[in-house]
Order: sequence, then C-alpha cells, then structure tokens
Amino acid sequence: MADIVLLSTADWDHPLWTNKQHTALSLRRAGHRVLYIESLGLRPPRADRQDRQRIVKRLRRMFRPPRQVEPGLWVWSPMVIPGGTRGVLMRINRVLFSGALAWVLRRLRFRSPLLWTYNPLTGRYLNLKRRAAVSTSSMFSAAIYHCVDRIHAQPGMPATLIADSERQLCRTVNVVFTTSPDLQASLMRLNACTYHYGNVADQAHFAAALDAPHAPEPLAGIPKPRLMFVGAIDSYKLDLPMLTALARQRSEWSFVLLGPVGEADPDTSITALQALPNVHVMGLQPYADLPAWLAHADVALLPLQENTYTQHMFPMKFFEYLAAGRPVVATRIPALRPYASGALLCPPDAEAFDAAIAMALEGDGPPLHQRLALAAEHTYESRTRKMLADLQREGLLDAASSGRSMLRAQARTWPLQRLLMPVLFRSVRLRNRFGRSEVGRQLLGWIDGHHPIEPQVLDVQIPCLIQKGLYAEALALMERSWLELGRTDHLHHLLFRRGARPKALEEQIALFETLGSSTRLPLSYRAYCRVVCAYRAAEAKDPELMCASLAALDEVATGLENDPNTPLCRQGNRFNRAKLLISCYATSLRLHLTLADRSGAARLGRRALQFCARLDLTMIETDTSFRLTRNLMRVLAINALEAWASADGELYWQARKALQAVHDHAHRPEHDEREVQEDHRAFAVQVMERVALIDPALADVAARRRATEDLMLLLFRAKIVNEAWRAERLPGVLPCFEGFLKPHPATSSTP
Repeated sequence: MADIVLLSTADWDHPLWTNKQHTALSLRRAGHRVLYIESLGLRPPRADRQDRQRIVKRLRRMFRPPRQVEPGLWVWSPMVIPGGTRGVLMRINRVLFSGALAWVLRRLRFRSPLLWTYNPLTGRYLNLKRRAAVSTSSMFSAAIYHCVDRIHAQPGMPATLIADSERQLCRTVNVVFTTSPDLQASLMRLNACTYHYGNVADQAHFAAALDAPHAPEPLAGIPKPRLMFVGAIDSYKLDLPMLTALARQRSEWSFVLLGPVGEADPDTSITALQALPNVHVMGLQPYADLPAWLAHADVALLPLQENTYTQHMFPMKFFEYLAAGRPVVATRIPALRPYASGALLCPPDAEAFDAAIAMALEGDGPPLHQRLALAAEHTYESRTRKMLADLQREGLLDAASSGRSMLRAQARTWPLQRLLMPVLFRSVRLRNRFGRSEVGRQLLGWIDGHHPIEPQVLDVQIPCLIQKGLYAEALALMERSWLELGRTDHLHHLLFRRGARPKALEEQIALFETLGSSTRLPLSYRAYCRVVCAYRAAEAKDPELMCASLAALDEVATGLENDPNTPLCRQGNRFNRAKLLISCYATSLRLHLTLADRSGAARLGRRALQFCARLDLTMIETDTSFRLTRNLMRVLAINALEAWASADGELYWQARKALQAVHDHAHRPEHDEREVQEDHRAFAVQVMERVALIDPALADVAARRRATEDLMLLLFRAKIVNEAWRAERLPGVLPCFEGFLKPHPATSSTP
C-alpha cells in the first residue's frame, strides 16, 4: 500500500466530475491511501458569481484539517492567495502551501508519499528537484504528472506561464501520463517516460441507463428523436455555429443539451442556438441523474471543433455515452480515431453530422454489443491498474510503499552524532581491512539503527557482503539504497562492470539469481540481472538453470509485449523497454540453441516478428535504436533458418523483409558518426548477405547450405573473419542447430 498525494485542478464536490476525482477513487479502491488536494487556481479569479462563490467556499474550508470522504481518502482545501501565481504573491503561496502540506502529511502519517499532480504549476508551489530516478523533494518519493488537456489553450488562462511551467515540470517528474496521442508526442520530447492512456468512464454508473429508468420529468415532454449532449457548453471546444445550422435544418429532431454554459469560457453565447424551438438547454444536472437522461436519448453527440485544444483532448463523455449504450456521433478528433469501431466519426460540418445522425437513427452504426464491449474495456479501474503497473515496473510504487516515514527522512542528527559519524565509518573500514568484518557489520548495524541511512554505509557494506557471498543481505541494502536514496550505482556496476563481479562462475549465477528475484528494484535492473544469470547458466551448461532462466525471461518479455508503450519508449540505452525486450529475446534464443531446442527457437523468432510489426525504430531514442540492431537481427534471423529447415517460403520472405528494415535503419545517415563498441553495420551486412543466399528459390543447394552455416555462426559471433576462423569455430556451433540440419527437398517461392 502506497500513500499518494493527488494535486488536482478541480474541487472535490464540483458537479461535473473529471479525471481527478475518479482517479482518486480508483487509487483508493486499488488499496492505497489518497490525499486529494483541491484546486490551487490556474488563472486569476473573475468578478463573476461563480468565482465569488468558489472563493467564499474556499475561505470557509482553508483553516480546516483534511476531511475524510471515505476510508483511506481525504480531501483538503489549502490556503492560498487567489491568482497568486507570480512575483511576491507566488512566493507567499509557495511558503503557505508547502508548509501546510508538510503539516497535513504528518497529521495523516503519510510515509514517503508519491505525488500525482494534474497542475502544470506544481513546480512553482513545491520544490521538486529530480535526481537519478526519484524525486529529491523531502516530501515525496517520486512525482507523476497526469496531463489530461492542453490547459494553456483554454480561454482566460495565463498561457505563457502555464506552458513554461509545464515544460519544466515534465523535465522534473519521474513519469508523465497523457490522455491523447498528440499530448504524448509533444511531451515525450521533454520526458522519455511519457505514456498514453486515454480517458475512460465510470462504466458501472452509466451502465444504469441500460435498465431503462423512468425519464426525468423535464425530458418527458420533449418529442423524439432526441439528440443529447452532456457536458460543459463552451465555445472554445464545441462547434456551436455548426450545431445551430444543424438544428435549424433539422426541425424534426430535438436537441437536448445538459451542462453549464460558459463555465470555462464566459464569452460563450448560445443565444442563436437557444432561440430555435427544437433546442432544449436543460442546464447542469446532478451526476447521479445522468444515466436516466441518457437512457432516453436516441443519439449522443460530441460536436467538437477542430482546433489546438481539441487536437490534444480526449473527451470523457465518449466512453460514458458508450457505457450507457447510446449510439455516438462525434467529431473525428485524433484521440477518438482508434475507437471508430464504437462510434460514427465525421468532420465538424452540418452535412456530415446530419448524415451520420441519420445513420445512427436508422440503426446503421456500430451495434450495441460492440459499443458496450468497448466501454467495458475502458474503465477507471482498468486504466489505474495499468498506470500502477507502469509505476511498479519503474520501481516508483515500491518507493512510495516502503519508504521511510517523513519524520525519519527529515530527522536531524545531533551535533555530536555528526562529528562521530566520520570516525565510526573509518573504524569500520579499518576493521574490514584487518579481517574483523563481523565487528564492522555490527557497528554499521548500530549506526543504521540510530541514524538515517547514509551513502557511506552502503559504500562500505555492499561490496563487503558481496565478497562474503551474503547476496540476500546485499540485495536488501541495494533495495534500501533505491527506495530511500534513489541510488542504483552498486547494482549498475555489477551489471555493466564485469570486474565488480565475483570471479567464480557459480558465484556469479547465485548473485544475479538473487538480485533478479527482487520485486522492489526498477524493472530494467531486475531484467538485466536475469539476462546476466541466463548467460552464465549457458556458459555453465546447466540445463535445469537454463530452463529456469527461460521461464524468468519469458515472464519479463510477456509483460513488455503486452505494454503498449514498449514500441514507443524513448528512454536511453539501458533503460529502454524495446531494447530490454530484444535483449530478453536474444538471451532466450541463446538458451534455446544451447539446449538444441529448435521448436522453442522457432516460436521465439515468430514472437520477434510480431513485435517488429508494431516497432518503428525511428520512434525510439536514436542511439538506442542503433545499438539494438545486432540483437534484433539475430532473433529475426532464426526465422530464416527455420524457413530453410522447413522449406517455408512465406516465413522466409517475412523474415527477410523484417531483417532488411533493420539493416536499412542501421545504415541511416544519422548513424554515420556513431561510436559503439560493436560494428553493428558490418554485422547487418554479413547477415543480409547470408540470408539472401538461402532463398528457397535458389537451386544451388550447396551454396545455400554454406550460407546457413555462416548464419548459424553469426548467431553466436559478431562477425566471420576468414576461412580458417570459420573452420575452427563451426564444429562448436553446429550441435546447437541439430534440429535445423535435417535434409529436405528444395522448394521455390516468390515474394
């Protein structure tokens, strides 16, 4: 269970619930404790009735402690000066808010909470300095920015301030979640850990419309067919002129609009629309009553404009409409295009909407079962589970779940302690040097029990524990180093600096098997521990351990394959998910071949082909995309060998096409000056030369056989040097390909 601080841009009891309230509830229902912080204000207050009421309500609540709205979920209204987002007022608000928040967290006994913010100005209110993989703020273990809209494109917002603050916030937080592909594309340049999860719906709530409740009294007198819109009526996002023209030309249709007018855009005018006799503006309706209204709508509408704001938005009401079982006609904005199977999408003009609505009224749109199935897949609970899984893989959820209490994290040592610590650490080092490491361990244990964890403790203790073979204890300290200090340097050295490892092969296997079993370290480190362990198992030729390593790698690979963000990961070399998946493939391939398991190798090759169909190498980080080409070609090349062994022409051409794409990527101009340890381009050339020679259409069986043997060598080696080198090493490789060497009749095939 983690403690989560959710910094919202909406008040909890706002009649139109948004992502913020629903996400807070779903996080709580997932077993976490949540502090929901109401809006700090993004824009200067207006002199209208609505803003005056909000200010009065906030003044009444700001001096009160957090109120508990359900077990494990608190709502807090902080004291800030309205509109104080610049200059002296901003500095005052920063002191007021951060000080009050620290008091609230101590009162609620939140332990190392995770910050989940929707406010792009968060960095102006809180000190969020990023270090390594976790936030160094004394309050939070990590920070997430959930971007649901292009906020600075809304009317009345301080656009430059919000845009600049958002860019800085994205560079600072650990993870960014977005609700539209366009938002993801724009923010990914600022933070490699940017993931796309569209808006979803409270499916259980809106599914009540399927039970056909009685129509609300105001709706009973409105003639059918009823075309309904539910939500805020603002001119910056709704195409009101188009809707007016449509209602004017279709007088036989009733247009029912539910929601406040001009909530975000006070300049919104619906005079022309409201003057039409077939248009019924019903105002804001209680959230609990919305399913009853939708139950009696013949078509649900999303008449949006196409502009900068809507290009980056995902309307919540889309899946709410589908969950209610209503046929949906919506503007074809980018975020909705992947869900065309559930709705009629069209350009925002009256003729297109007229034709689409007529189709929906005739029952020619997507069928009911298809709409309901799509809605059932997109709920707050399912989306939150996926988001939490991302945080778990990054090691951030464990940091929030198992971190120290704030009181200990912020504890000050006595002056005498600060003077004694260097002396104690020096004493430990001397004891280790003279063979009295057990005494040193006891002394370090005493220090750790009376003093917050120090890097010096880790720097002394972890290498000592590894040297003594106490790997479980070393892992426990590495996990503490990650969770409490955000450090992974000791583990990093073990993985990527071979001189830091034990000398004996069996000790390396035991070490990395222990490290790979962690559930708290970041995914990339855990997975690479599995990779190293697998290679050592292959070197030891231990079949049982190799089979266990295959199972562990398959678990990692399956998780990465099912993650829609893996093909788009823009993190660097050792933290890139696509590269990690391909490393798992390549390592598993080595194990299958060492075990002479042709069927397992063939299955793995087809998995790699399927992943490559979703992978665009130009979309991931440039250096990483070049470094992964060699392993990727290895895994794809096994398909060419399988095609040769089974005389499968179709598989051969699939493999050749995929290999050619990787070869061409390695030779792109942007990689001309790239310096890496291995010659990836030469490897790609040698692979493609051999693959071309094993074409089933070629009649020269001897040449094909020689090419396949060369390809087998390349699956284990970086290059083929010369004929003598080939003759020396080929006999050691061929036993791994025993299943591929069976004779077969030649066949012909064309691409």
